[in-house]
Amino acid sequence: MTIDSISGRPVAECTAAQVADALTRSFKGYVVPVNVSAQGYERRFRQENLDPFASRVYSQDTTPVAVLLVTRRGWTSRIAAMAVAPEARGKGFGKQIMKGAIREAIARGDHSVLLEVFEHNTPAVNLYKGLGFDLSRRLVGYHRGPGGIAFDTADTLLDLDPLDFARIAAREGEPGMPWMLAAETLSAMVSPARAYHLDHHAYAVIGDPGAEIMTLTAIVVPRVDRRRGWGTRILQSLYAAFADRTWSIPPIVPEELAPTFFTQCGWELQDMNQVEMVLDLSSIEHPSSEDGMNG
Repeated sequence: MTIDSISGRPVAECTAAQVADALTRSFKGYVVPVNVSAQGYERRFRQENLDPFASRVYSQDTTPVAVLLVTRRGWTSRIAAMAVAPEARGKGFGKQIMKGAIREAIARGDHSVLLEVFEHNTPAVNLYKGLGFDLSRRLVGYHRGPGGIAFDTADTLLDLDPLDFARIAAREGEPGMPWMLAAETLSAMVSPARAYHLDHHAYAVIGDPGAEIMTLTAIVVPRVDRRRGWGTRILQSLYAAFADRTWSIPPIVPEELAPTFFTQCGWELQDMNQVEMVLDLSSIEHPSSEDGMNG
């Protein structure tokens, strides 16, 4: 298999099922299991502002062997996913795909390219460093076992439109949040995600409440209510409402963001965490049209 035998086409020309299949194939043997459905692909990457014309599925004949998903906001492009199938690894395809993505970002007038990668995925980290990406910050996740306070002693969780949660996060949340915790991402959350509040003193949004492992996506406490225990109280109310569940926070939380708060509320740091990496495009000369793979 050679680079010349690989052809790419924009995701805009593929069905959701085809892209999901390409993701599953390309991430086979990844540091974490990846099995993507068409619905899961659409739901997740719609939230992230996928650019279907900048994103590509690469195939040999009709078999997907690599995938590149690019999300965009303003002057920033983000590599939301880039993977090469096992049979095509070790041939430089990943590097060529990334070079093509960088070249196109420069041509669009973007100022930076952003990505997240598992910190223990040394080959990928080294690839991105070799392309000029710098480490920006560490993104961590947490987990918590089942159990909590008695339901009758917890505050009552009140339902909230997830879109309203995103608006509150934009107004009251911390600035400079990672892509996955930005208000722009949160604003696209829909059912089965659920959002709650405690009489508007604290807010939380979770993933599918029917899942075996509950996902805490984000919490927000308005500035006027901080350091008054409202963050702890809404977590305790969630523990009580889903007392039989294990909880998880994906590794998308800036390491410096309230680590003591999470540990005091019963969370433990996960083993698999990420680093955010950024490529400043302002100092890069425009690569030639042959420098990298595209469609």
